[in-house]
Amino acid sequence: MTRKKYLLGGWIPPILHLRDPDYCEHGCPVCCGARRGNRIARMLQKIELGITGGGCPWGKARKEKYGVAPNEHAPTDET
Repeated sequence: MTRKKYLLGGWIPPILHLRDPDYCEHGCPVCCGARRGNRIARMLQKIELGITGGGCPWGKARKEKYGVAPNEHAPTDET
């Protein structure tokens, strides 16, 4: 499966597609950076999760699709 491309490498979120779980998974610089271990991104994500009560619309869509919160790694399809 090919990964979607987002404007400026994800720095401009898809405002017209608020239920796009792939943006949180592959495009969001804060969420992707936090899952990779970036300390600043983790701090920003903790603030966001606290303020919004579970994440932005893309993070909530990711939770519905993959079953994990925006700050957790998605399960792999390795079999």
